[in-house]
Amino acid sequence: MDNMKHRRLQELDRSDFQIVDGEPDIRGWDVKNINRQKIGAVEELIVDAQEKKVRYMIVDLNDNELRLDHRKVLIPIGLAELDRDHDDVLMPDVSSQQFVELPEYDRNNLTPDIERRICSTLERREQSAPPPGTTRNPSKQTSERKETTSSERKDTKELDPEFYKHENYNLDNLYKNRLHEAQPARNKNESEYEKGLRLWERRSEGGIISNEKNSGETGLPAKDRDDYRNMDEETRQAMIRNRRDSYRQRRYGDQSQDGDENISEKQKNKDW
Repeated sequence: MDNMKHRRLQELDRSDFQIVDGEPDIRGWDVKNINRQKIGAVEELIVDAQEKKVRYMIVDLNDNELRLDHRKVLIPIGLAELDRDHDDVLMPDVSSQQFVELPEYDRNNLTPDIERRICSTLERREQSAPPPGTTRNPSKQTSERKETTSSERKDTKELDPEFYKHENYNLDNLYKNRLHEAQPARNKNESEYEKGLRLWERRSEGGIISNEKNSGETGLPAKDRDDYRNMDEETRQAMIRNRRDSYRQRRYGDQSQDGDENISEKQKNKDW
């Protein structure tokens, strides 16, 4: 039996949580870069069960337009943005090379070390080359090696409490292009900033609620939740496909099937 429900970081489908009513469920949505090239699709969300917040998206890189290998990676939720006009998830600040370097997602190996590797990959800044005719300071290189060794020794420890306060985990970033969807002002003197702030305050709760509090409303009875959480992989994959198909039909209509064929043909041409 999957023991994911006892972990701090859990897949939303296998947790005791659900998306808050009225919030967009981005699972199944296309993920695109700043040039609107398809990177993949959001397969699932990773929830911090202790803090009741979404921390990561699981992005399936299948059928991408960047010639990336087909695998699944974790992306911190604060690096994603909802497209203003379409149901697409945009990732303007993550490069193709960073996708290549990210560790492959493994639900049984989601450790503090993996989270640090993800953070390091997505925050990495290329070191500038020394000017021609100069060399790097040897003592500085020794110091850098010592810092790296010290960092490696800390890999097995728990994360620092401040780890998730980084902008990469700021859920407000996901919604910033859709502030126009905020509720009308409560009074005529309310500024656009205040309207946006109220919307962000509501969504900064993490975008999820516990099913325990809603079992009599939109949540599932305890037995059904257990069955849902412990579903076999074949059933889960069928649910993911259905979610994806529903999104494609809503987003692209009759062109959804043709779009998949065009992507596959485009990939074949690139491979040749």
